[in-house]
Amino acid sequence: MFRRRIILTLSLALIGGLAQAQSARSQGTALQTYTLEDLRKAEDARDRATARLKLLETEARETSRQSSEIETDLIAAAADSLRREEEAADTERRIEALREEVATAKSRLLTNQSALEDLLAGLMNLETRRPAALAAHPTDATAAVRAAILMSDVSPRLTGRAQKLSEQIQSRTARIENLRQEQAKLARQEAGLAARREEIAALAEERRRRQVSLNAETAALKAETRRLASEAATLRDLLTALSRSAPKGPSLKPVERASPKDAPSPRAATPAASQPGKVGAKPTPPASGRLTRRFNQATDQGPSPGLIYATRSGAQIVSPMNGRIQFAGLFRSYGQMMILDVGGGVLVVISGLDALYAEAGKQVMAGEPVGRMADRASPPPELYFEVRRNGQPIDPERWLSRGS
Repeated sequence: MFRRRIILTLSLALIGGLAQAQSARSQGTALQTYTLEDLRKAEDARDRATARLKLLETEARETSRQSSEIETDLIAAAADSLRREEEAADTERRIEALREEVATAKSRLLTNQSALEDLLAGLMNLETRRPAALAAHPTDATAAVRAAILMSDVSPRLTGRAQKLSEQIQSRTARIENLRQEQAKLARQEAGLAARREEIAALAEERRRRQVSLNAETAALKAETRRLASEAATLRDLLTALSRSAPKGPSLKPVERASPKDAPSPRAATPAASQPGKVGAKPTPPASGRLTRRFNQATDQGPSPGLIYATRSGAQIVSPMNGRIQFAGLFRSYGQMMILDVGGGVLVVISGLDALYAEAGKQVMAGEPVGRMADRASPPPELYFEVRRNGQPIDPERWLSRGS
């Protein structure tokens, strides 16, 4: 009976809150619905989506690299094709010029052949039709002798010219044949080049479609990952508010940072990191700077569960120990945040960074750079550093000095 009255009281408190604001209604409903199992499922879904996203991003980068290589091949193939087209056109021009030379040589040869035939006919006529009495016709005899001498002198020269023209024709004919073979070879090469261009173009189109698909899937998965991360963070805050305010009814607005004793771990530590921090191993401070807030120091939200360092502009932030990054990214008003599992139930929270180098799931070594602070001098950047063991905050300074 008493329990029913408590439940009734809590229900009335929630109903009153729901009447005040839409955000309060959403928060109140979540407080009655969500459980630790819901949180675990949401975080598991987020982790699976994050892992898939990494695979897709890697595949997208590889596809982009291959697409760039294909584009380079296409440009080279086009340049090669243009060069071969110019060579083919030059070969065709040379073949045409040689054809004209051969035609001219043949014409000259025919002319010389006609002259030679006339000369031979004259010699044959002189041989068969000698004058009867050269003494009676001295003029005719002199002319005949002169004609014979002239024809005997011209005949070798005509024969030489004809032989030379014949050799030129044979040479040019051979060159034409060689050029024709070269032209046929160029045609075969051009056909192979065209096939290669088609193959590369088809591959480029396939890569382009794959890239578009990957980009769409990656964008969708990024949105899903952000939604899951946001849902997990909201569940964590709601459960923190519920556990802290259970005796007097749930709060309608979760606080920004949980109190040190009641806040659950941002994420359950894995059984062991790849190289977990050992008891007694001395960790490395995450940054060099001036401590402006210490553990358990009073704040508006209660005792501080961590430290705050005022760092130099653009200061380098390092991993305090070997471990596995459980979360890396923007977290509400905390800026860039990293949660590191160093084993032994110990989680390290570092936030306030301007940029993160590492990603969730990555193994990091002690002293390895994991991010940097903002590039500003005034006010100096502030780094938040928190250490939790089994979900409870512990003094980071003691942990740094003892490693336990």
